[in-house]
Amino acid sequence: MQTPNARGWRSPTEPLIRIAAMLLVSVLLLPLPSQAQQGKVLVESSQQLFSVLAAINDAGYDPGAGDKARSAVRADLAGKNIPVLPELRKFYESHRVADPGRNLGQYISLALLLGPPPDFKLSVALADLPPDARNVAGLVPLLQLFYKQADLADLWARASVDFHTAIERYSAPVRRSIELTDAYLRIPAGSYLGRTYTIYLDLLGAPNQVQARIYGSNYYLVITPSADLRIHDIRHQYLHFLLDPMAVKYGPEIHHAISLEAVARKAPALRNDFKEDFSLLVTECLIRAVELRMDKLPAPDAAKQIQQMTSTGFILVPYFYDALQEFEKQDASMSVYYPQMIKGINPAAEEIRLGKVKFAEPATQAPTAASSGRTVIQQLLDEGDNDISSANYDGANAAFEQVLTKDPKNERALFGMAVVTSNTRKPDLARKYFEETLDVATDLRIVTWCHIYLGRLDDISGNRNQALAQYRTASLTAGHYPEALRAVEAGLQEPFGLEVHPSP
Repeated sequence: MQTPNARGWRSPTEPLIRIAAMLLVSVLLLPLPSQAQQGKVLVESSQQLFSVLAAINDAGYDPGAGDKARSAVRADLAGKNIPVLPELRKFYESHRVADPGRNLGQYISLALLLGPPPDFKLSVALADLPPDARNVAGLVPLLQLFYKQADLADLWARASVDFHTAIERYSAPVRRSIELTDAYLRIPAGSYLGRTYTIYLDLLGAPNQVQARIYGSNYYLVITPSADLRIHDIRHQYLHFLLDPMAVKYGPEIHHAISLEAVARKAPALRNDFKEDFSLLVTECLIRAVELRMDKLPAPDAAKQIQQMTSTGFILVPYFYDALQEFEKQDASMSVYYPQMIKGINPAAEEIRLGKVKFAEPATQAPTAASSGRTVIQQLLDEGDNDISSANYDGANAAFEQVLTKDPKNERALFGMAVVTSNTRKPDLARKYFEETLDVATDLRIVTWCHIYLGRLDDISGNRNQALAQYRTASLTAGHYPEALRAVEAGLQEPFGLEVHPSP
């Protein structure tokens, strides 16, 4: 491999040497002959991700420490005259997000939904993009110019050797992790029914970034350079890949324990999406219990972690940890054992056990005048969501109205008002609130459910084609949320009826 100088990699001066190098790269880029890529699980690099991140690196993204390949790419780009660069820098600066993970994440989301260069065509309609990707979709025409002007095709070919080295570093450990997970759950390797799980290694992002996405039926994990291999993160997303479909399939079995959702809502540190999608909470608890069992921690250490997880709001980790001990003693696969294990949840017994749990408070910053205002809003939002859960729509309406007087564009409050008016038979007002929510929302769960509800309103109005369009839009991001995915599948199969359905 060539040594980068101040301008990156020097291109070979001899044409025959250059051709030979390109042939070598093309061989290196063939799928690795590794069982870590068996079935539909892939470890790859992505030219779309490379191109997007090369563009934002040159435009001002996180200039500083990083992988040597990243330094070489930046040095190479710095030595080129790229006419579109001033406009690209202006775009990047105007779309910069304070949170580093979200700032990078919006570009990752966009890259995952782009076609190959040089056109970089969106794989879905602009209006159907997730909010973070749509926020930076204006990058695409600039990226098309940058790709040609910076000769990214050549830069990618030379940088790909480093990407291949990084992939080889992960290949054997990923293969081993997948094999062990399949063996523990007794799930045949490759039995994924047309679904894919792709792990992208990208060397141009800031170190130690892990970003998971689910678009349609495809799962993605994007990893930037780190000293330690992110095998735990890869396994965690792989467990979602395997177990999420079971939560969708066995919704009625999960629903028999739905009373426990009210207990989980009392956990201040639990993320809101887990409080609002009980099936998602059940799956996350099962995954964490599987991880503890697979890691074979000593009993005191396992007990300490179970207690910590429970206090955070993952209330069914203790149940699943014990249930998995019984699973290990028999021969059925998890796909067969799963409904039996779910039916074994005893809500009454769990409520008694959880009555003794002291839930942890979320990590917070030092209180300020501004943060105390946000705390009041957070409390009102939680009250409103809890009132919806118990069908107290008057109480929910009052809570959300108070929030909107303080913050007129609060997405949770707008969505809450939309759900309230939908469930109280005010379709025109509900549509108005759902559309206003979509104008400001960034929360994927809220965006997904807005499209589902709008589809239902269209069905009730007899506009089946418009309803199908809404359900299809929701289907792109519904894979994150089992209850939403069930609603999407039902909506696509037949028109939504006039009966009242439970809110998400």
